[in-house]
Amino acid sequence: MTTRASRLPEKALHVLSRRFAEAIGNRRVRTAVFTTFTFDPGFFELRVLPLLFHQQSFSQVDKVRLLQLEDALHGVKHLSVYYDRGALSQDAEPARLDYRRIDVRRRTGVFHPKLAFLLVAKRDADEAVNQQSLLVACLSANLTRAGWWENVECGHIEEIRHRDRVPYRRDLLAIVRRIRAAAADDDHPALDAVHAFLRDRVSNETPANPSAGGHWHTRFFGGEGRLDLADWLAELGLGGRRWNLEVISPFFDAAGAAPLKRLIEKIGPRETRVYLPCEADGSGRVTEAAYRAVAALGRVQWATLPDGMTRRSAGASGERLAPRSVHAKVYRFWRRGGGDVALVGSVNCTSAAHGHGSAGNLEAAFLVDLGRLGLPARWWLEPLDHDVERFVQHAPDEADGLDDPPFGVSIRYDWGSDTLAVRLEGRTMLPIEVADVSGHRLFVIDRTDHGQWLPCEPSAAKEVRKRLLSSSFLKVRGPNSAWWRVLVREEGMAHRPSVWSELSPDEILEHWSLLSPEERSAFLERHMEIDEKGDGLAVADRERLTSRDTLFDRFAGVFHAFGSLRRAVERALEDDRYGEAETRLLGAKYDSLGELLRKTLERKDGDAVLTYVTFLTARQLRDALVRRCPEFFRQRAPLVAKLDRRIEDGVERCGTALVSDDSRVREFLDWFKPVFLKDMGRP
Repeated sequence: MTTRASRLPEKALHVLSRRFAEAIGNRRVRTAVFTTFTFDPGFFELRVLPLLFHQQSFSQVDKVRLLQLEDALHGVKHLSVYYDRGALSQDAEPARLDYRRIDVRRRTGVFHPKLAFLLVAKRDADEAVNQQSLLVACLSANLTRAGWWENVECGHIEEIRHRDRVPYRRDLLAIVRRIRAAAADDDHPALDAVHAFLRDRVSNETPANPSAGGHWHTRFFGGEGRLDLADWLAELGLGGRRWNLEVISPFFDAAGAAPLKRLIEKIGPRETRVYLPCEADGSGRVTEAAYRAVAALGRVQWATLPDGMTRRSAGASGERLAPRSVHAKVYRFWRRGGGDVALVGSVNCTSAAHGHGSAGNLEAAFLVDLGRLGLPARWWLEPLDHDVERFVQHAPDEADGLDDPPFGVSIRYDWGSDTLAVRLEGRTMLPIEVADVSGHRLFVIDRTDHGQWLPCEPSAAKEVRKRLLSSSFLKVRGPNSAWWRVLVREEGMAHRPSVWSELSPDEILEHWSLLSPEERSAFLERHMEIDEKGDGLAVADRERLTSRDTLFDRFAGVFHAFGSLRRAVERALEDDRYGEAETRLLGAKYDSLGELLRKTLERKDGDAVLTYVTFLTARQLRDALVRRCPEFFRQRAPLVAKLDRRIEDGVERCGTALVSDDSRVREFLDWFKPVFLKDMGRP
């Protein structure tokens, strides 16, 4: 991230993914909320989600990694991503994993905060509420490859513990309310958990003054109320202190310098340096009007970051690569002799970003005191030593290259009920065509009730289901618009087939029996092979993997595996992780109970007695769990009925196959079945 040539101190520079992993430490993530402007679901799943489980090792093969993540996500209670509907990354890969994907479109400006809320708990404790902490990360980085891997970005992470006295508690409660309001008609279980922690588990005491002991209290800017950014900073007492001001922003207004001018008027810095974003050839990535307006302000200089911050390593052939794009947004207030405060987050130096709560963008930034880091009291930016002569004709914007949705449409598919629904927002001309990514038309939206989810015909749901097995994107267009992409909201993901489902019944039983996530992850990688292209999955050589004399060959293996499954489901129910319990018992994943029963009944070389006992054990498990948590099963009655039919069908077919013409076997089974299913209590 840095070199000796950089004037930015080493202790201020980090690799984003490493910083996230360090903040989580040896703890389990229970709930996670991410917000972003630009969203690449595929990158998020493969490269960001593993950070939540960094204690585990994941395969370098994407499809194997997805399957390992599918298993790891069982332990997360709620996970949601909020993104701007018009800002799907153009080269995005589709989503495949189970989390809520909520598209947002603001009436003014764009949905622009880059936040992560992570509720974490100690692994070696009972995970009671007083053991939980909330990690709050505020970034400039979108959930894209460029944001996390390529650009120069900025961010700050805070940890809030049970009963902490947090000066920015009200600020966070306000931004949570604003995120929820941006998608008011949706359910927000993950966001609700974060809100409940801030409301009930954090001290509501706030300091009387914005600073104490020569240091400024951390605060959070989310555009709440009627204060714009300049007024908010002035209200915190930053004005009139003879700061040096440094501004790093990749985007500016097309004409004038109104946000910077207002900031200078409110704060009154001695001197100001403003980072000039440039193309690789040295031309300015601002309009000439903006460049001249900033330069005309008193005691303001255009400046640049040291080469060490933006220089990439040489390519394989030794050629010099284009410098990194600077996407960070930092406003630093510092002075020699004491004082170093920075605003870090998503706020560009534009009128839309600096606006108050009812106008412009929804933004997010931490105001943090850097004094405790012991950074040198010197400029980070270096004055520009030449005059720029070439500029862009149109002001760059974070939305450049993205589709501008001509109307608001959301599409939702529920794998559990096989139902499809659409929702339209704003004034929309009908009809709207819906097609797959290749352009093949699937159905037409020809009626609307704005703001309400409208059910679609079963035939449309069937067509969408087939496409979702390969891509989570669809395309839509109205009478006078071009095609643009929509990321389908997939619900009931427990019932979506896994990316790979080639385990045999014996292997599923063995997988249930493994104790730790690390053991299960290693099991999956061991049981898979990659095809010649490096992206396919196949069952590895079972002759090589399977022992001839293991616990899993006969009945003890069945009972042991079902016992492990029962304990896992009971823990999930006790921890209110109902999604995990539903996946394991009623879902369609590679290791779900229903998948085991289906494969057991279909196998050609199965032991009839062992198959019969397997189905009885499934019935025994089902009955025991119903007694333990009846409400869970009542709420999922159609899915439970489907499982019951599969169990009873298996018991009946296996019993018939065993009886044949032998009446003595029938008499034995008539005695054996009720005795086997009798509730003997837990040992």
